[in-house]
Parts: sequence; C-alpha cells; structure tokens
Amino acid sequence: MTTAVAPAPAPAPAPAVDALALDALAELPGTARRLAAELGPDLIVADMYGDHGGPVYHALSAADTVEIPDLLAAFRGLRGPLLELACGSGRLTIPLLAAGHRVTGIDNSRSLLDVLSGRLLAPQGARLAERLTVVEADMRDLALGKVFAGALLGTTTVGLLDPALRPEVFRSVRRHLAPGAPFVLTVHLPEESGTGAPSAEPAEPTETVRTSELGDAQCTVISHLVADRSRRYVTVLKTVAGRPPVLLTSVVHLPTADELAAELADAGFEAETTRPVRATATEDGSVHSLIIARSI
Repeated sequence: MTTAVAPAPAPAPAPAVDALALDALAELPGTARRLAAELGPDLIVADMYGDHGGPVYHALSAADTVEIPDLLAAFRGLRGPLLELACGSGRLTIPLLAAGHRVTGIDNSRSLLDVLSGRLLAPQGARLAERLTVVEADMRDLALGKVFAGALLGTTTVGLLDPALRPEVFRSVRRHLAPGAPFVLTVHLPEESGTGAPSAEPAEPTETVRTSELGDAQCTVISHLVADRSRRYVTVLKTVAGRPPVLLTSVVHLPTADELAAELADAGFEAETTRPVRATATEDGSVHSLIIARSI
C-alpha cells in the first residue's frame, strides 16, 4: 500500500546576488539588513559599482564637487600626464581634463567607464576626450609601462581596498611615478580631528538614511558606521514601480591618518600634507581629508 504524503513547502528562494555583493549581503548591519530580510526573494542584490549599480552611483554622486577645487590646486602647474585610479564615470576626470591635464584613467567597472565614454560624446566633450586614455583594469595589478607626473586616488576610493591589499596598491602606484611626483588621495578619516588619534569617548554605531528621486526610481541611501569606526557600510535601495527592488552594497574601510602615512612610507612616499577638504565633519563624524605624498 502506498501512502500519499503532502509535499513539504518549498523553501523561499534566496535573493538574487552577484558574486561581488555576496559577502557584503551576509555582513549587512542595521536598516539595510532589515530591508534585505523584508524584501526577501524579490530582491536583487548587486555590487555598487557593477552593471546594476554603476549608473545609480553616477547619478547619486555626479553633483558632488567637494574635493575638486583642492585636487585641481594640488596638480596646478604640473607638467606631464596624470594617472587617475578608479576614475569611474569621470566626476574628477573631466575637471582635470578641462584644466588642461592629460589623464590616464583606470577602472575595473565597465558600467562606469561606459558612462564616462557617453559623457565625452557630446560636442563639448570631444576636445577633452583627446587628452584621455581609459584602461579597464584593476588598480591592484597595474603594469602600464609608463611613468606619470602625478597620481590621484580620489572620492575616498582608498576605503574600497581591503586593508591587506593597500600597501601593494601604493607600491604599484610608486612604480608608475617619477621621483618627486605627487600622489594625491582623498579619504574619510574616522575621527573628527582627522589625526588618527583614538577617541576618549566610547562610540556607538551611527546610521544615516536619506531618500531621493532619480527619474522614475526612488533611491534610499543608508550609511552605517560601525562602533569602532573601522568600516562604513553604504547601501542603496533602488525601487521602481513594476520592477524587482535592487539593493546595491559597498563596504568602505576607514584607515586612520597614521595607518595611511605608515603604508605610504613603506611604499616609497613621503607624506607632505594631510588636511580637511571641508570645514565641518560629515554626518557620521568622519572628516573628508586630502593627503598629498611625494614619491621618493
């Protein structure tokens, strides 16, 4: 005799993820973690700088000009080509080109490089494009066979590097620079003083949430700073009526000024200056700072 057994309910499908976002999904804290759990199987999880995220990141950051005057001043009068690491969609690249610099831009995000190419297709972009060389590559493994008069790692992108990989990136940059050439970085330093000194007061996690409209999409940006100020999780929830929601993830490491100075020195740089880019701290208490180091 055969007994019919009711089939067990099928488990809910896991959210769709890309490889780069998988680890970040497992670590998500705070509001982002709650949203991921609530949206469940309908959710697409993707890396902030991949195919899903690149155009959204560009739209959210294109109007941010905070560090541009400081960067232009740092390279003013410099002769010879510049190397821009993680050039993305050209938020900093285009002002450098407009200032007359020749730039080699490196990025491993095809979606962001496509945005940059599109921006230079306009008639006014043609003369700028003549001074730009774009290379799709990982800045952790540079072998360009060329020496540059200066290098830039802006938009606090140094925080996207795993701390264990930063020293090798700095050494790679040094190999591509002429002696005395400036290496300019913008970073979010985790203490309000920007000095790298630990705070005397115990810290708590800090989270900010803001929502904006991008065309037919609603984008909620969640920035979660962990208690020890070593990492920030930046997550964007993009929702469009009639489409699956997309959660874009990014983990930003927050090295102190002292840590960066030591790593730059080991890589063959001498720190010249570290100063705030803007007069006030960000919402989570970190400081947007400019670092200039010289190759030795």
